[in-house]
Amino acid sequence: MESNILIVDDEENMLALLKHVLGKEGYSITCTDRGKNALKLAGESHFDLVIVDVAMPAMDGIEVLRRLKRMDVDLPVIMISAYSSWEKEQKAKELGCIDYFSKPLDMKRFKAVVKKAVVQRQM
Repeated sequence: MESNILIVDDEENMLALLKHVLGKEGYSITCTDRGKNALKLAGESHFDLVIVDVAMPAMDGIEVLRRLKRMDVDLPVIMISAYSSWEKEQKAKELGCIDYFSKPLDMKRFKAVVKKAVVQRQM
């Protein structure tokens, strides 16, 4: 079964990097640079995992996470951030994110967490 991942980040370079890296792992990738678009896409399509940047304009990643979890409490969400913040990380975990990564990403660990999340979602 093909695994569908939604990536939400306002940085074009990060979207391109994650799309390339995860695409090579065999995942089907959808990208958007806005939280509002992510919520629309999540309402229209099935995703096995969503990866969300914390700091974005208009709607930050914490609010995107909150709304995604209202739509599907079991949807795995990974948060990523260029700005490490203990408070944001704790809030994200309270809201149900499965992991929180600081940029630059440890790609080996990141890919392992992605794989585990997708496998568990599909079970």
